[in-house]
Amino acid sequence: MRASRKKGQGAAIKWIRDHVGYAGDDCLTWPFHRNRQNGYGSFGHLGEHYYAHRYMCELVKGPPPPAHECAHSCGKGHEGCVNPRHLSWKTKSGNLRDCGEHGTSARNLWGRFGRLTKEQVAAIKALKGKETQDKIAARFGISASSVRDIYLGRTYRNNDAWQGPSK
Repeated sequence: MRASRKKGQGAAIKWIRDHVGYAGDDCLTWPFHRNRQNGYGSFGHLGEHYYAHRYMCELVKGPPPPAHECAHSCGKGHEGCVNPRHLSWKTKSGNLRDCGEHGTSARNLWGRFGRLTKEQVAAIKALKGKETQDKIAARFGISASSVRDIYLGRTYRNNDAWQGPSK
């Protein structure tokens, strides 16, 4: 029961509260866990999961207005920036516009159909249960989460009607 006495007093929450008044112009990089896929810092507090930049923004700017998300003026959220002076609440379109200006917007170089051919998608589906998703992903030059999305029908669901990327 030792942990219950310290609940809510972890190093991550203490660090973020200690840095609410940070006044530097440089990025303040989150020193704890960062998501491997998107680079954003995260932590648990009182049984809940939080993104560090969003938590910091709420502490400094208050709760978000409806349909707003936390945006970085520095464009380095993916590098774990939690500098309160770099954070603000913006609409999704405002945040995406900032991402475009910073050169950090997600883009699909292969157009709206993705990068896999119809045959590659069929091969990936045929390998389900025979190889790990990581091995399949490496073989086709995609992420393991993309393999999983194919398996779950989130992407390339209607493979028969799909023509594949233009050459």
